[in-house]
Amino acid sequence: MTTREPVLSAPTRGLTATEVREHPWCGPADRMPTRYRGPHGLGRDGWVNFVTRLERGEEVAIIRAAVADNRRVLDVGGGTGEIARAVAAQVGRCTTVEPHADRVASLQDSGHGVVDVHPGHAESLPFEDGAFDAVYATWVLPYVDDPERAAREIARVCDASDPGAKVVLIGGSPDNELVSVLNEVCVPLAGEEPDHQGYLLATAAAVFADSGFGRFSLHRTEAALHFPEPSVDERVDAACAVLGDFWYEGHPRVEEMREALRPRVHRHFRHRSHAIGDQATVLVARPGTPS
Repeated sequence: MTTREPVLSAPTRGLTATEVREHPWCGPADRMPTRYRGPHGLGRDGWVNFVTRLERGEEVAIIRAAVADNRRVLDVGGGTGEIARAVAAQVGRCTTVEPHADRVASLQDSGHGVVDVHPGHAESLPFEDGAFDAVYATWVLPYVDDPERAAREIARVCDASDPGAKVVLIGGSPDNELVSVLNEVCVPLAGEEPDHQGYLLATAAAVFADSGFGRFSLHRTEAALHFPEPSVDERVDAACAVLGDFWYEGHPRVEEMREALRPRVHRHFRHRSHAIGDQATVLVARPGTPS
């Protein structure tokens, strides 16, 4: 059974960091951890197989709209480069930091605009204070060793003195179908604590507020993994391979995870036959404090 979007009973704009933490889109509140569970693994083949099936056009559109009036834009964690290239085509240039050396070359092929690629990590960005007027990071915090340090670095390199400056983060929402399946099936087999991406967004919001970015808004977006295979058995096979390897490629129990995923994925495809949703919450932080 797929999860449903949380009922909205709170405002989405003019929020404080405390209101971000308490917001339904950063829930579930009753499962909010008190400490970071640690980063997920992200193997090369598991990541490639995942992004090959991922459609994230709405995420691209949201980032482009958010930074449309900015000119010094930083992408933290370039990944496939899809968003960085879209931003560069719109504003002329986008700088990106990518920790995986094998992805740096592909990121430099921007097509339109300039993508300026730097090797590096979110916890130690190789730029001066206030070097950018917009910084965004999509699905980055679950893979860093120290999310608070990464958030401080993101805030440090964004110019809080510029009234148009902003920081944009995208992370999983409480109704995320992909994370729900992994939490239910794979995380217990790995002996790990559950993933709670609202905790990461709330943690970042507190850091941003302390760094001068205290005006927050929350938004919704959805990407999805697509499985066009004609038969349900083929789709289940493909989905179990992709989901098992996404966080747990090379794990000693990954084969067990793939098998355990089968009934859960089969039930999901009864309700949504060709896709698994990757629903997200978008956090936007601007300089100042809510009026």
